[in-house]
Amino acid sequence: MNQHEKAPQPHTGAALRLSYTVFCDRHSGAWLGLACAMLHDEGRALRVVDELKRQLQLRWGAVLAEEQPAAEAYKLLNTLIADAVVEAFIETGRLPRSPQDDRAECIRHFVERARDELGHLGGRQEVAEALRRLTERQRAVVVLRHLLAFEYSMIAEYLDTTETNVRTTYHQAVRKLRRLLGVQETASKE
Repeated sequence: MNQHEKAPQPHTGAALRLSYTVFCDRHSGAWLGLACAMLHDEGRALRVVDELKRQLQLRWGAVLAEEQPAAEAYKLLNTLIADAVVEAFIETGRLPRSPQDDRAECIRHFVERARDELGHLGGRQEVAEALRRLTERQRAVVVLRHLLAFEYSMIAEYLDTTETNVRTTYHQAVRKLRRLLGVQETASKE
């Protein structure tokens, strides 16, 4: 390095605060949607998101240094949601909702949002069985896309992959669902 080149400067306090604020503004709605979908309690979900923001702020420099900060936040969010489920169980003696309720709601949302793209899907039992036969990654992409209406770019950030990979995984999942449900191929609307 010669005298005219400057060494990269570490983020200043003000720049860190600004980047943290912008990051939270961009992702807070998605975090809250996911927390609400998992906890079925808006007040508890808001507390989870507030705690996520607090923890992110405490270690923002390290999170920002990660290759995919959104994926790090997503992992932390999932941990906090799991902690909130345990907390709810301790407080009430029951889980927020049963896994069967979650599956039924997910399937209902999926059927409603995917109808245009997939056509007639049949009964919910058939859809539930087809969703179970997807890979874990395919199921995650389909749920984030249809239950929470995430854009491909957001899903890619959260799953620490590329948007192209998410689109490919999504379209593979849709083809598999069509095949499993006996739905004819149609021109994709995306």
